Amino acid sequence: MADTKIRDEALRDASLSYGARAGLAKRTWDIRTTLKTREAYMDKIYDFKRLLIPASSGLLIEPPIISEGSNATLIEQGGQLAAVADRIFNISRNARIVSSPRNWRAYLEREWGEVKLPPAVLLPKNDHERAVWAKNMAVGWAEGTDQADEIFQADLNKLAADYTGMIRYRKLLAQGIVSAPYALQIDRGVTGGGSEMRVGDRALQITGPSQLRTEAFEWQAVPR
Repeated sequence: MADTKIRDEALRDASLSYGARAGLAKRTWDIRTTLKTREAYMDKIYDFKRLLIPASSGLLIEPPIISEGSNATLIEQGGQLAAVADRIFNISRNARIVSSPRNWRAYLEREWGEVKLPPAVLLPKNDHERAVWAKNMAVGWAEGTDQADEIFQADLNKLAADYTGMIRYRKLLAQGIVSAPYALQIDRGVTGGGSEMRVGDRALQITGPSQLRTEAFEWQAVPR
């Protein structure tokens, strides 16, 4: 009896794990298949290329990502001081030099690889064990499917937040609420030597990151 119970628990754990991994992989594959049918739409909606800032030497500068919150409340000093703001902006990631734009596929397309069966010793060998296996694998499958949906939603939220954050930068820049990044090109001529030499070597460096500007009197309203 004790051996049977231990065996059932081992089968339960193995089938739950296998079911969860299989459900995660299958649901992820379904999501990728659906995304394939909507590539043209996604390419249009999340076109990071149009948000990039051209730089010298064929390089590109990816704009900052700025988040926005509303009705922010901060309580300090043990409840003796409170501050309330209508809106709050944060530069969550500043501008950076890139050679190509981001792509929504890098956010949303996941792959979990081959889902392998548990070792043979953990596979069912009779009707009772097959029943235990089937029951718990179904539970694991459902959990894996739910996990895939949660991961996809989190990835989609991240994609939308980053894209919206770059668009927000452009709007705030037009209003004078944030400064543009400053990049400096350095012409280094001929560099290297020995086994490698670089001719026409030049470097691009962001020397002044974007900053939020608190001089409200300089802000400009942008027509909607």
